[in-house]
Amino acid sequence: MKVGIIDSRDNSEFWENSLGSSFECAVASDMSKLPECEVIFVSADYCGGSIGTVIENLRSSDRFGDIPAAAFVNENSCEEQERLLSLGFDDVICQPVCSRLLVRRAKALALMHSCDEETLSVENLMDEKDGGEGAYCVCSVDFSNIFRFVMRVLERTGKDAQILVLKLNSDRNKSTAAPKSVMSILSEAVRMCLRRGDMSSVCGDNEMLVLLIGADDEGGHLVASRIVNSFYSECTDDTYELSYDIREVKAAE
Repeated sequence: MKVGIIDSRDNSEFWENSLGSSFECAVASDMSKLPECEVIFVSADYCGGSIGTVIENLRSSDRFGDIPAAAFVNENSCEEQERLLSLGFDDVICQPVCSRLLVRRAKALALMHSCDEETLSVENLMDEKDGGEGAYCVCSVDFSNIFRFVMRVLERTGKDAQILVLKLNSDRNKSTAAPKSVMSILSEAVRMCLRRGDMSSVCGDNEMLVLLIGADDEGGHLVASRIVNSFYSECTDDTYELSYDIREVKAAE
């Protein structure tokens, strides 16, 4: 998922570090330079007194009119929060804010957008086409919901599954590659080494979860080995170590 950020490009590293691998960050100086995105953050420090004009332009835009937007501010008064919400912002995020909370707020806004995008209908559902290859990669919120559904299916059919936990470790003082780029290599290795019926999700800055439906312990270890080999063949920074753990998901008795 992508977060569009209206801020000085000098702050790009801050946003990359704060949002980690959960989101792709696109920092732009104004709305015209923003790419398509699921969430928009607007820096009040950067926009100053023109922040009202910025959100007004966003709300009247064909591209961004329905995209959830949050103001990123230093002032934490209730009056300022009320003012920004009345201008049209969906959320107000006050600094300082830890990375975990910022990611949660961004995901909540993205979920708001996905729920509002399109009314579900049988016609739309039957027209859905999934031409993607490999595993189905979803955000952590969707992974939790789909996992609960899969547990019910396993219980009904009497079948089991495996959860594969992949974890990246490194000495960041020695590593030359950015953590986000290495995580992208791992994500691609997971996607291409799995079947279309499997599902994966990035969890935090250095973990991925993979749900292997219909796999036993031996099959889980074979999949894990393929992923590890594929990752090491693409990652040129040998300070990164990829480890994994496999846990059986049993249907409830």
